[in-house]
Parts: sequence; C-alpha cells; structure tokens
Amino acid sequence: MVGVLAREQQTVEGEIETTTAAVSEGSFRLTLRVLNRTPLDNAAQTSRDDVLLRTLVSTHVLLGVHGGGFVSLLEPPEQYREAAATCRNVGVWPVLAGEPGSTDTILSSPIILYDYPQVAPESPGNLFDGGEIDEILTLRILTMTDEEKKDMAAVDGRARELLARTEALGGEEMSRLHGAMRPSRPLGE
Repeated sequence: MVGVLAREQQTVEGEIETTTAAVSEGSFRLTLRVLNRTPLDNAAQTSRDDVLLRTLVSTHVLLGVHGGGFVSLLEPPEQYREAAATCRNVGVWPVLAGEPGSTDTILSSPIILYDYPQVAPESPGNLFDGGEIDEILTLRILTMTDEEKKDMAAVDGRARELLARTEALGGEEMSRLHGAMRPSRPLGE
C-alpha cells in the first residue's frame, strides 16, 4: 500500500438571501448574502480544523440573467458609475464573466479577478486556477519534502499530474509565473 487518504466532511447548512432596490428606471442593485447557518455547539472549545469542516470557505457565486445585463463594477458605464461606487462587497470580488462584452453572467469570487477572467497566457498549463495564485502554489509544492510529495501523489490522478507538471517547470517558465506587465488604457476606452 502506497498510502491512505482519509477524507472527512460535515454537514453544512447555508442560506442565500437576495434583495433588489431600484437605482433608476429599469436598473436595480442586487444584494446577495451567503450565510452559514450550520449549528456549532461549544464553539469556544472546538478546534480550528473542526470548525473549518463546517464553513463555506472559498465560496464562489455565479449569477446569470435573461433579458437583462449586469454592470461591471470595475469599469461601469458613465450612467452607472455613481451607483456602482456605492456597492459594498465583503469578502468577494464580483466581475463580469463569459465571452468579453457579454453582460449576462457575473462571477463573485473570494479572489481578485478582472472582468472576463481567463487563463493567464504565461501559465504553462492547467496548474491551479490559471491566475495569480499559480506562482505561490507552485512555490509551495517545490518546497515540499519528498515524503509530502509522495503523500500528494497518492491522493489521486489530478494531484499526481499537478506535482509532475510543477516539478517539470524550467527556470523561464517559473519566471513567467512571477507576473506580467499588461498595457493599461484610460477609463472610458
């Protein structure tokens, strides 16, 4: 036997609350709250690991609309700038998603993204999320001990694939993960 993987999960009870408020004729502000309603007895005496089994860590929300559209909070059209500036996002970063130019889908993520996120061109393949997090997770894998790498490889095929791809990265590929300068454009273009 190469290794044993023990996974544990607990029941998580969540609730989504949505409200809308008119901003202008035909425009509305949507408020969405994801709430963890999981009971936790003796919270003060519960270990962090046990609490994490009952959390909504890294929750992503994907919303779609038919017959309407969402407004970019990063680059809102002029008529929506004031309303967009009053939006409050706690622990999430909502961006337009899908084909560039479309407004029917929004992704609300706990990591910072731009509108229409996509795999970064400097990413050497499907490592993690194809974004800025690739570098730090790659470096973390490279600092693992041989025993930790052996344990990782025993998890499943995807974990083995990530390990092999990460260990095969050359110096130039690692440098490209460090970031890229992209041209910026003035607001309104």
